[in-house]
Amino acid sequence: MRKHMATILLTAMAGLLLVGCAGSGEQTGAAGEQADVGNTAAGEKTGQTSGEKQVIEFWYCSANETSTAIYEQLFDEYNSISDQYEFKLVGIANKDAPEKLAMAIATNTMPDVFSTGFYSIMQYVTQDAVIPVDSYLEEWEDADKFAPEVLSSLRDIGGGTLYAFPYAYNQDISWYNTEGLKELGVEVPVTQSDFLQLCEEYANPEEGTYFFSLRGNLPYDNLLAWLFTYADGAGYEGSYFDENNQCIINKPEFVEALDAYTNIYKNGWVSGSCVTNGFNEMVAEFGAGTAQYIMHNSSSKAQHENNLGEGNFAAAKSLANDKGLYYNSSLQSLLFAVSKKHGDDGDYSGAIEMCKFLTSEKALSSLCQVLGSVPVNTDCYKADWFKNDPFMPLYQEILADENHRSIQNPYWLPEYSSFLQNDMTADFQAVLLGEMTSKEALDRWAETLTQYQKDYLDQK
Repeated sequence: MRKHMATILLTAMAGLLLVGCAGSGEQTGAAGEQADVGNTAAGEKTGQTSGEKQVIEFWYCSANETSTAIYEQLFDEYNSISDQYEFKLVGIANKDAPEKLAMAIATNTMPDVFSTGFYSIMQYVTQDAVIPVDSYLEEWEDADKFAPEVLSSLRDIGGGTLYAFPYAYNQDISWYNTEGLKELGVEVPVTQSDFLQLCEEYANPEEGTYFFSLRGNLPYDNLLAWLFTYADGAGYEGSYFDENNQCIINKPEFVEALDAYTNIYKNGWVSGSCVTNGFNEMVAEFGAGTAQYIMHNSSSKAQHENNLGEGNFAAAKSLANDKGLYYNSSLQSLLFAVSKKHGDDGDYSGAIEMCKFLTSEKALSSLCQVLGSVPVNTDCYKADWFKNDPFMPLYQEILADENHRSIQNPYWLPEYSSFLQNDMTADFQAVLLGEMTSKEALDRWAETLTQYQKDYLDQK
């Protein structure tokens, strides 16, 4: 059964649009989506090996010009003082990474370490392509510097086992145009009710301007936050499943929530192109002033700086329901995974050394200042750059907010990432276009996820 599932997943991975993210978001998914911006061609830095140094190869699977330059600088610094290892960087564009990783797994040509996201790690576990890292973490003297809530979230996904080292996470938030809202004379919306009123009041199709830009393509984290917040979790505190492992996402509260969200499009309160808008298009509308408000995560900061200029945009907590509660997807960790290229009993000391280096305070301070992600090394929180950053304190405040709830997205299900990118997108767009009702879509999602959960539990 394990081999059969691995074969299925290997085939499926080649067709994924995003690499294991927030479009989630989105190394795939929301988490490293900035890599999609600007036609990010793959870049490679091979360098020269010297003496008897062991070459340790790293694939950064969300490469763009900015991030590649940072990794090159870090590796140059390390290689200049290391006598044992030579770190080699291969940058791969977000859109190309799934196919390249799938091929590398199939041909046993994996790198030593590769970047991925919390949403994809279980796919690689199912394929027996990565090693568990708990034992290495236990022996690591700096292990206590990892933010504990991040490690806990990752172990939940791995069924109690840690399969990769986290280095940062992306926080679900809303972005707004500070000058645009000032010109409109409105405050940043706090609740979903306030937000809907602004969408209606400031939609001007004749002039092509709107309050909001809705994402129709790969909408998952933002859409799920809306649904769970509006429905207040239907009484299940962010869980997808009831005590009988039946998915609850088609309960009446969720149907009402999806109706409210899709009516934003049906009522003409956003541009007509929103039905197919992905990350790039949504950010472009926001950057052009066509829309004043979007829902995404912290990783898109660099795009907003490029489009609007520093100081002309700001972040806000996700919209709350009338009780003041708001739901976001559980921590969107970005990961460094060690591939199982040397077998069960192989020597992975070089790969572990790379992961230790890349999760150090120095490396993460360099990376996260540019990527907009929150570092998981708590030493970074003491640094001046972190304390003076206009956004990082907000992200930490959200984690401590008693009104914040985490959606327990079932990333332990190997099929879940594909479900988000394929089933959810197609059905959501069908509802926007009136080809499917909200109840029909949610019934399909609930039935599909219930079956995936059953299959997962049957194999345990």
